[in-house]
Amino acid sequence: MRALWWKAEDSVVEGGRVAAALAERGWVVQEAGDELELLAGIRADVPEWVVVQGDLLTSEMLAAARHVRRADERVTLVFVLARCEASLVLSAMRAGVNDLLTDDSSPAEIDEAIGRARGGWVADAPKTTLRNGERLVGGSWCVEQVRRAIERVALSDSNVLITGETGTGKELTAELIHRNSKRRDRPFVSLNCAAIPEGLLESELFGYERGAFTGAHAAREGKLQYAQGGTLFLDEIGDMSLYAQAKILRAIESRKVQRLGGNREIAVNIRIIAATNQNLEQLTSQQKFRQDLYFRLNVARLHLPPLREHTEDIPALVAHLARELAETADRRIDDIDSSFFESLLQYDWPGNVRELRNVVESTLVFCHSTRVTRRDLPPYLRALFASEERKRESEREKVLGALRASGWNRNDAARILGCSRMTLYRKMVKYDLFPHAEEPGAYDRNASA
Repeated sequence: MRALWWKAEDSVVEGGRVAAALAERGWVVQEAGDELELLAGIRADVPEWVVVQGDLLTSEMLAAARHVRRADERVTLVFVLARCEASLVLSAMRAGVNDLLTDDSSPAEIDEAIGRARGGWVADAPKTTLRNGERLVGGSWCVEQVRRAIERVALSDSNVLITGETGTGKELTAELIHRNSKRRDRPFVSLNCAAIPEGLLESELFGYERGAFTGAHAAREGKLQYAQGGTLFLDEIGDMSLYAQAKILRAIESRKVQRLGGNREIAVNIRIIAATNQNLEQLTSQQKFRQDLYFRLNVARLHLPPLREHTEDIPALVAHLARELAETADRRIDDIDSSFFESLLQYDWPGNVRELRNVVESTLVFCHSTRVTRRDLPPYLRALFASEERKRESEREKVLGALRASGWNRNDAARILGCSRMTLYRKMVKYDLFPHAEEPGAYDRNASA
């Protein structure tokens, strides 16, 4: 993963926290001497991130943002500023900036920004050279970033760590990496570390010899041997016990396994892809996850964005899921009415694509025609979406109330809401909350003058 960094003239902002956070995750951070070098770097080899730092949001930085967008509309563009007024956030977003961080942003805010994909680009038809790439549905900026990351990771034979919330498609991503790697003709073996009792995990991983324990009537290969020459996918690796972590670490390092009850070491040639919805850095600091295993797994890292951050993909996902599920249920679906998407686009999807799949499947059960409309949603789903709409309106009123109570002082309002200034800024832009005295568009006019 690569980031290009450009420091605007006369800036005293160091931006060290952001650069350090990227470096800790294995990113290569390259600094551009000026704007021309920055644009040349983008055109030569498109990076995942472009970072522009400065003291304040200036017309020069906004112009640079527009130039970056013309050079590549898909790259993530981040500004790092000494301070940022909410009235200027809208100007930055209009110029194509995906995210803003301040010099005193907390580690949590930086982590959130690194994991967030807020681009508005939507491809007409995703272009990909991935084998089985049609299974990764969506044309949004962040889905395109995932495609590009899979293409790059598949070329190497390094271990991979996939992070993301439940239901974001971590196993699908692991399969696509395998299918596009040089190991594609060998087995892809999946093991859910959270679903196997601790007492059985070792035998599942390494296998056992006949008579190793009561009921072991014949020798059996473990998952590592099943995956010989191919890929072993360890799902929910964060739920693996410390004992099992030590065992899998030894196997990764030695490339050998020893079955339970056996004395012979068996050589294995496998690639490890691990996935988790937990914060492994936090588990490591709490000594709940082995640091040496973390370093072994965290070589190539992919973060999958939650569905709420690329809701523009929902229509394509629904169409894909409807076709797939209609075939399974022996149903015929000719059209999906736009009213069906209205509620779906307003929902936050805590269960991500997996939850969306359940909603589509439930809808097909209740649908009596070949045309799906909002009326075909099951009653419990209509109630859920109606409750979500009320909650979003309540959030707007809560933010507006905090701003009014603080006299529109953003620092005080953020303290009232218990959030960071940047989170408050994003909510103000989201709900178009600006005092009448401020004219967000005025800055754009001044900047372009």
